[in-house]
Amino acid sequence: RMVAEASRTNYGRLTELETFTKQPAYEELWDRWQECKEQNWDGYAALPVEQETYHNAWCLLEALPLAFPLPSSVGAEPDGHVTLEWYRHPRWTLSLSISPDGTLHYAALLGTEDPRGSCPFFGDVPENLLFLIRRVTRA
Repeated sequence: RMVAEASRTNYGRLTELETFTKQPAYEELWDRWQECKEQNWDGYAALPVEQETYHNAWCLLEALPLAFPLPSSVGAEPDGHVTLEWYRHPRWTLSLSISPDGTLHYAALLGTEDPRGSCPFFGDVPENLLFLIRRVTRA
C-alpha cells in the first residue's frame, strides 16, 4: 500500500512539471466543449457535443502515457463527436473521432499509407492508436 501511495504521489508531481503536463490539451478540450455543447453550435444544425463525449475524450487524454505526444488540435464534428488530431505534415496526420458511446474512429495518412478503422475505448488507449500516434509524431 505504501508503494502504491508513493507511486501516485510521484506521478502527481511529474504531471505538474511543464514537460509532462497534459493541461493544454485538457483546456483546449474544455474550450471546444463549451463552444459546441448546444444544438446548432455551427449554425448548420450540428448536434451538440454531449457530456459523455467530453468525458470519453478527457479520459482518453488522461490515458495517454506520460510524456507521450499530445494532440496538435482538439475539435468538434457536426455529428457531436470530439476530434483529436496529431499532425506533422499534410501527408503525416492522424484524426481520431470520439463518440458518446466510447467508440474511437480513426483515419491516418502516413506517407502513402492510409490506415483507418474503429475500436472501443475501455479506459486504455488501444495499442494500434499509440503506434499510429508514434508514427505521425516522430521526427
